[in-house]
Amino acid sequence: MVDVKELSKEGIFKRKITVSKEMTDENGYMTVLAVATNMQEAAGDQLTDLGIGFDYTSRKGMLWVVVWSEFVFSRLPRLGETIEFYTWPGKKMHWFYPRRAYAFDENGEEIVHGSYLWMLMDPDTRKVTEDHGLLGELPALSVQGECKIPAMKAEFPAELVNKTARKVEESEVDHNRHLNNAHYLNWVADLAVECGFDMQDLKTLWINYKKEILPGDTVTLAYEKKEDLLFVSGAGKEEHFIAKLQFGEA
Repeated sequence: MVDVKELSKEGIFKRKITVSKEMTDENGYMTVLAVATNMQEAAGDQLTDLGIGFDYTSRKGMLWVVVWSEFVFSRLPRLGETIEFYTWPGKKMHWFYPRRAYAFDENGEEIVHGSYLWMLMDPDTRKVTEDHGLLGELPALSVQGECKIPAMKAEFPAELVNKTARKVEESEVDHNRHLNNAHYLNWVADLAVECGFDMQDLKTLWINYKKEILPGDTVTLAYEKKEDLLFVSGAGKEEHFIAKLQFGEA
């Protein structure tokens, strides 16, 4: 576990927000989409401060994309709360750029943390690429008690028998011209509610982004509910993502 007092070192990016009505659900709790969006935007702002943000990499023929992420929730923030988000990059591993993000309330209590594996994608081939030295020497931090990087595999049922469909809306598309990774989480959160889960009971959310989803695409969501677990797969001609959510006690 990370102590908020440990997050004052140089190289850790901080963002403070007050939870607004636009960030919350009908019960006044911050949505998973809003939590993930703030973490993502904080990471993007730090990359910009480092001179290697989305605009820079795009000009150099590279796109930042997330391929794995995992979130662990103590609770969901409430309307009117002031929340501090912290994020920092880890040491590069082969093709992967690890990153951690944490959110604390005004009392310094952890609300949620997330871990990510980012990669660089070629905008023309839409395949993984290297930076070829264009990003320079990237900073890499390690904080005592920080969470592990996301696992690359999760145990899944042999078959997900239930099916529904969802189409990408223009409002869900980001600067890379594909479904924003935070909106994947919104899709699975919406599905969880349809399955009878209470999002206030969400403990963990793991997701592997396998193949980007483009504007206008319609994706078949296959899913299976097993006690306090929800398994989801999104596919078109290919499998786009898989996600696993746990509710109740982690």
